[in-house]
Amino acid sequence: MCNNWIKAYRMYSYTVDLSEFKNAVRYPGYFNRTIKPNNLIEFENKFRTAINESGSFEVAGEVCFWKVYRFSENRDNITQRLLDYLSSSTNWNDFIRTIRKIAGNPSYENFIALKNACNQPAGFAVPLTFLAFYKPIEYPMADKHIANWWAKNKIKFGYGPFPAFLQGIYGSILSCKQSWDAYVAWKTFCNDYARRISENCGLSWRARDIEMAVWEAQRNYISLEVLP
Repeated sequence: MCNNWIKAYRMYSYTVDLSEFKNAVRYPGYFNRTIKPNNLIEFENKFRTAINESGSFEVAGEVCFWKVYRFSENRDNITQRLLDYLSSSTNWNDFIRTIRKIAGNPSYENFIALKNACNQPAGFAVPLTFLAFYKPIEYPMADKHIANWWAKNKIKFGYGPFPAFLQGIYGSILSCKQSWDAYVAWKTFCNDYARRISENCGLSWRARDIEMAVWEAQRNYISLEVLP
């Protein structure tokens, strides 16, 4: 019943060498290891610890670089802008407060606050990555692969009335609002299917695990099963 879900999840192979960040030497103790599927949860925990214990801002830069790793032309600049912004203790503390707030209340207003708190006023995927790293049991990430899969499969999985992500999410407030509404539905789906995987397959999956399986399914043309 869950064969393709498990197959897609096991294919997840996103690997990032953080030391490829061009300014890594400026941040001793950071940007010095490779993140693979087998140590990804440890990486998530490192970020969560930094937020819950008011740790160092550099870990947010590591997470940003991990997310934008495949954007080879811009990944260094995106990461450095974030690091420069969060190096201010005022901005870092505001980022911490905002992450905690949206994790407890995922409203559109709190999402806009998160975008601003991580200096991503035109961003979408990177702010959501911070939220997903902070609370992966409940919150998935989103990117173009997720957006494409959701648009093609939401009817099949019973989410037909819910909105699709807009590819042009870097423009107007209206387009960002629709993509946020799509994300809320996507989040609901991921939590629903994490429960179904647990009940039907005996696996303890998080929203993030559902997202990883879907990410690989979209990239590798795997048809995922509808579960009871």
